[in-house]
Formats: sequence, structure tokens, C-alpha cells
Amino acid sequence: MLSCREIPDIASDYINREGSTRTRMMMSVHLAQCKDCRTYVRGLKITRSLISESIREPVADELLQQLGLTNPDRDGSFKEPNE
Repeated sequence: MLSCREIPDIASDYINREGSTRTRMMMSVHLAQCKDCRTYVRGLKITRSLISESIREPVADELLQQLGLTNPDRDGSFKEPNE
């Protein structure tokens, strides 16, 4: 049986359906019994989804200016003005 302390270490693998079948099954059993860990995994899924969605959308020039950033360089990194 998994403990709550072990859940953060394997939650990403569980969400990605990676790792051993045994570990995924143990995780499923634990989540069925533990509301706090279900909440943690649900939050991790939501966070990953929001991050994934946000990096797909281009950043508006106006927002970059408001944040004090210029357009991304070709490698995708941002530079502050006057660099």
C-alpha cells in the first residue's frame, strides 16, 4: 500500500500512464481511498493542462510591452528591454 507521502513522487508517472503496472494499480487503490491525494492529483492534472494550453497560444505584443518584455528571440527566450 502506498502512503500519502509517496504520491507526489509518482503522480506525474501515473497521470502519464508510465511506470509499472503494479505501481499504477497501487496508486489507483490509494486514490480510491484517499480524498486528499485525489485532490492533489486532480490539481496536478489541471495545472499541467493550463500550462500546456498557455504555451500553445502566442503572446500578444501589447502584453509583452505591459510586462516590460520584448518579443521572444528565435530560440523562444524573452529578453528585457535595453539588453
